[in-house]
Amino acid sequence: MAHRHTCMTVSKKTYNNNRISHFNRDARQTGEDTLHLLNEQTSEQYLTHIHKTGAIIKQWLNDNNVYSGGTPQQVQAANSVNIQSQGRDIEAILADIQDKFLPSSVSTAHRRCLAHLHPPTLVIGQIAEMIIAATNQSMDSWNQSPAATYIEKDLIEWLCQLCHFETSDDVQIYTQTDADADNQARRKAGGVFTSGGTQSNLMGLLLARNKFYAAKGIDVHKDGMLGQPRGIIFCSDQAHFSIEKNAALLGLGIRCVEKVGTDASGAMLISHLQQKIEEVGADNVMAVIATAGTTDLGAIDPLADIAKICREQKIWLHVDAAWGGALLLSQRYRHLIDGIQVADSITLDFHKHFFLPISCGAFLLRDQQDFESIRHHSEYLNSSDDEKDNIPNLVTYSLQTTRRFDALKLWMALDLLGTDDYGALIDACLRTARQAAELIEDHVDFVLVHQPIISSVLFYFKPQNTALSDQQLSQLNRQIAQDLLINNIANVATTQYEQHLCLKFTILNPNTQACDINTIIEQMTIAGFNRLQNYEGQPYDATKNA
Repeated sequence: MAHRHTCMTVSKKTYNNNRISHFNRDARQTGEDTLHLLNEQTSEQYLTHIHKTGAIIKQWLNDNNVYSGGTPQQVQAANSVNIQSQGRDIEAILADIQDKFLPSSVSTAHRRCLAHLHPPTLVIGQIAEMIIAATNQSMDSWNQSPAATYIEKDLIEWLCQLCHFETSDDVQIYTQTDADADNQARRKAGGVFTSGGTQSNLMGLLLARNKFYAAKGIDVHKDGMLGQPRGIIFCSDQAHFSIEKNAALLGLGIRCVEKVGTDASGAMLISHLQQKIEEVGADNVMAVIATAGTTDLGAIDPLADIAKICREQKIWLHVDAAWGGALLLSQRYRHLIDGIQVADSITLDFHKHFFLPISCGAFLLRDQQDFESIRHHSEYLNSSDDEKDNIPNLVTYSLQTTRRFDALKLWMALDLLGTDDYGALIDACLRTARQAAELIEDHVDFVLVHQPIISSVLFYFKPQNTALSDQQLSQLNRQIAQDLLINNIANVATTQYEQHLCLKFTILNPNTQACDINTIIEQMTIAGFNRLQNYEGQPYDATKNA
């Protein structure tokens, strides 16, 4: 029996060895393919390709073009996608990036790229992106992002403190009952990093919706919206389109969003808000959305006054500070967003006026207990055992499951610059916007629509002594913006504001100077008059108006 047992053991061992040899043979056959994966075997290869890619990007930056891709048709022809069964050499792929993709891309690094809330990026942000990509942490559970989880939590706490939200567990308790102590503890603020303003606004509306119906004894998170009374959302007529979009996504419908009138600066009229609340009844108002930095004018709603109304009427206040939130670091303009500290929730975007690579945003919540209405447990991500052991799994607070470690970009930028230098970069853009407004105001062929509030400037070309209809004037201004981009002069936006098709500078580059703005205005004037005089075959002579 012992001999038979030995034979069986040897036989089983031999069988396992044969299986392992077979597995190894399969592995060798696919070994060349696995060399494309980032690991200890490919670290040198990774470094080589990073250097090559960096050199290509350096050359593109040194060429200093705003955009050299030509017409939309030319861009489409140059950048078609052709996937084959066999892959190509990385050198050929990088060559296409250098020769086709980069020339067809807008350079946000250029001083005359001023079309949108789309800034140049900090070098430290690019370095952070490399670390984020290489480590590939996923922010849904602690065991997928151990250090990153705590960094994000600390940064969220810092942001809450920056907004003057309560973040300490050691809050003062005025009465000693357990109920009151529990109520105070619940008021600790919290938040989570998001993909940007639209997602943060969605979270604000989602939590406001859940709380609104919970107060009526309805758990819409579990039971749905069917047959429930409609709640009203108030926002200004200049608020971001994502408010209506998100209302539709939440099953509320766009019609539940009612627009409040604005003053000449684009800010919400308090008297109109009060009137509308009285008309529908405060108990039927789900939320008020205040904007700190509208997309066109940069208008900032009167946050403190709106907050006072919302507190008195027990209405959820969400502040969309995707742009204006940068003023939290401003040394000169911080007062413009006074009142933000009284919001129930706040949207912040760091890929706008914080100069960080896309995407990077945050959603802040005055009372983190409100996250409970969206809590879901998954045993493999955020188990109850982890909570008992005080292991944080951030999926609990996020609409996303798999999520990048975008918080690293903000942390590294703050660590490098400090809040003072960061604020100085932000303030430089506001200063240049005010200089741009002066230059436009002094030019006889341009009309300034409004003085800058943050760092956008709305204006339009209206040549003197030229009789043009509104439609012709709109078409002319649209053509000016197109001509400047196609001819690699500047990237300037157009937008409809009130009755005018306007040109728009959105100055998010601290390196943009008044001389750059002056050059663009000169080129706009040339392009505008050339468009007018082309019919007569008389190109515009800039020296005549010098």
